[in-house]
Amino acid sequence: MVKLLPELLKEVNQNAENMDNYRDNLLLKVIAAHSFLPKYKMLLPEGATPHKPDDAPLGMSPVNLYAEAKRMYVFCREDLPALKRETQWVSLLEQLHKDETAILDAVKDQKLHELYPNITWKAVSDAGIIPPPAE
Repeated sequence: MVKLLPELLKEVNQNAENMDNYRDNLLLKVIAAHSFLPKYKMLLPEGATPHKPDDAPLGMSPVNLYAEAKRMYVFCREDLPALKRETQWVSLLEQLHKDETAILDAVKDQKLHELYPNITWKAVSDAGIIPPPAE
């Protein structure tokens, strides 16, 4: 069974050794890249995104983050007008569970480590998920 992002991050945060179990997880790779690598910083306003949260239980929302992970690059594209990027971002968040939206807002601002203190650039790079920080 595939773990949802909040469950996966909670498990990894509780024990960093669990990160090795998810080394090949595409969603974790995308989330880590957007959380820590400067070239994947999303071109969206900082802070919590105002949106109408989806009230569905976790896992029952209309959007599956595993399917949406490959589209996250859209929020880094400089050739898109800011309004289009922001509209697509809000649309995505409104189709996700509130726990997932909180995570994505932290990822957008590259502050995932504030929600999950044990998930750091070093820990993720040591697991081979993203490149190590530049010295």
